Amino acid sequence: MKTLTYAFWGCIAILAASLCKVMARLDDTRYITAYTGLNSTGAHYHFTGYVPDLSEMQMNDSISSACGTGIWILYDGMNYSSNPTGYFCSTPAVSKCWNYKDVCQKGSSLRYAGSPYGLNDDYYNLYEDNDFHGKEFKGNTNAADLGDLDQAVSSLIVIGQSAWTFYSGQDFTGVSVCVYTNATVTNADIELDFIILMDMLGLPDNSIRSVARGCLGELVAGAEPAVPGPRLN
Repeated sequence: MKTLTYAFWGCIAILAASLCKVMARLDDTRYITAYTGLNSTGAHYHFTGYVPDLSEMQMNDSISSACGTGIWILYDGMNYSSNPTGYFCSTPAVSKCWNYKDVCQKGSSLRYAGSPYGLNDDYYNLYEDNDFHGKEFKGNTNAADLGDLDQAVSSLIVIGQSAWTFYSGQDFTGVSVCVYTNATVTNADIELDFIILMDMLGLPDNSIRSVARGCLGELVAGAEPAVPGPRLN
């Protein structure tokens, strides 16, 4: 309570409402505030979770800019589908604002990649279609099989500092590839580590069948591990 009181009176004292707004958002809470106008103007809506149909918020085909934290994926089809064009837009960010390109201003659904519990928690998201479309299998623990996405994974995102090993067989068998994150966005002391992969794993499409925490495979994608293994170009 004291901390909130000091922050409130500090904002009043310096008469800087915009600065206080930035200070309030400079944490690891995942969110996106979407605006109908460029440069964070116009009607807006604050999102913290998955939105399969933006028309329910009167935001369908109308998002032109946003401010947020996390990896938010905007799709031009409802229910994260690849229809009508298969286009998607994603901007990894930590307390940043951005404008969407014209082609991205036709968004019909929205979801984030990563853990629902913490911004940079170790996590993986596996997607049914290319470019992170379609059904999703996600988690932060070993999975001996992928349920409905068995032999149906075409793209993936990994977040956090742990490696994950993806296998071509169920129960952690077959060809395996170890994946580390290879990119980071930061703001102050808030960090988001991630890797976005579509076709660089060296595995055939629709071949991932299980996943385990840690670097357990001979092939490595992403950042160099402490003890490097053979790398994928």
